[in-house]
Amino acid sequence: MNQEPTTYEELILKKRCIDLARYYSISKEDLEKIYNFLLANPEGNISGKTGSLLLFVGPNLKDTINATCKPSYDGLTMSRNSFRVIPHYTPSSGSSSSGGSSSNNNNNNNNNNNNNR
Repeated sequence: MNQEPTTYEELILKKRCIDLARYYSISKEDLEKIYNFLLANPEGNISGKTGSLLLFVGPNLKDTINATCKPSYDGLTMSRNSFRVIPHYTPSSGSSSSGGSSSNNNNNNNNNNNNNR
């Protein structure tokens, strides 16, 4: 990323690396490594976990970079063509009770439909 992008694809890739730094505590050297990795590997992708970034080419793990994800996120996926952040999910205690009543309503509706035949 020390060099200026010469193509639109390089510019987008540089922007994705800058965006990655918004979600992870990562060194400039590691950002440069990720940029060069994706530039050299069109099929490469990054799978971010809470404590590391995994560099893949297809299904093969090529490298691991230690990096800490910001607390409100669980990770990300990144490639030349996509950038997706995975927000941190905290289940609420009320979701199970509303799921149960929804299930009961569906059962009641099904019973009513069967009785009307």
